Amino acid sequence: MTLQERPPRSSIGAPGLPLIGSLTVLSILLLYAESFPGTGPLWILPVLLAFFVLGVVWFVRLAVELFAPERRPGVRRNLLRWAAPLIIVIPLLALGSQGEPERSRFALSEGSFEKAARSAVAGSTDWKMGPVTLGLFDVSWAERYGNTVRFALAAGGDGIHQRGVIWSPQGKPQLPEEEEYEADVEHYQGSWYLWSENF
Repeated sequence: MTLQERPPRSSIGAPGLPLIGSLTVLSILLLYAESFPGTGPLWILPVLLAFFVLGVVWFVRLAVELFAPERRPGVRRNLLRWAAPLIIVIPLLALGSQGEPERSRFALSEGSFEKAARSAVAGSTDWKMGPVTLGLFDVSWAERYGNTVRFALAAGGDGIHQRGVIWSPQGKPQLPEEEEYEADVEHYQGSWYLWSENF
């Protein structure tokens, strides 16, 4: 019995579901990370790295197909599969770069935050200072300082510094001095300010 030699493949093949699906999932994770007011969570770094690596894999595969004349018909036949990552990823990243995820998520949650802040300022007994979900955000803790309320967003920091929002309808809040650091505070929108630890 003689072994027949396999003919060389004429194409490395168009991207399949694993590559297209992975790029889509990573794009959605990046959008989610962009939905935090201020800087996103620390886990965005490995997601960015994985997104970059898969993007390079897609680009190198496409370049190999395009620069080999005998393989170009395979690219034309599978044009939609080659274009799928771009069709999915570019609009998602465009949304993220315009700040739309952050604005939308906070707009959908602002009523819950303001209700909790007003409840705290009024001294209501249903005011909770511990972990709670407000709108689309998990809050680690909240503190009242006079007529302002500071909320620490769970997963909104970089793993070392906490971040969050402050409700302060009377202008830029004056937070009490902390023992180890003074928080950075900047205006966000309306009665809301962003804060982050600074030490």
